[in-house]
Amino acid sequence: MKILNYKLSSTNELLTARIGLLATAHTINTLSLSNTIDQHFPDLGSNCALKASTF
Repeated sequence: MKILNYKLSSTNELLTARIGLLATAHTINTLSLSNTIDQHFPDLGSNCALKASTF
């Protein structure tokens, strides 16, 4: 089992409100989702356009 290397700063908030973000972030990084999105959505013609994965 691989232990995730995410660290949470000290807070008074309950972890249950944001704990799902860790699982989502790990899944996105593991699947290289930004690369896949950039492959399937072509670049816009403008030189100042953002990549689709940025959104």
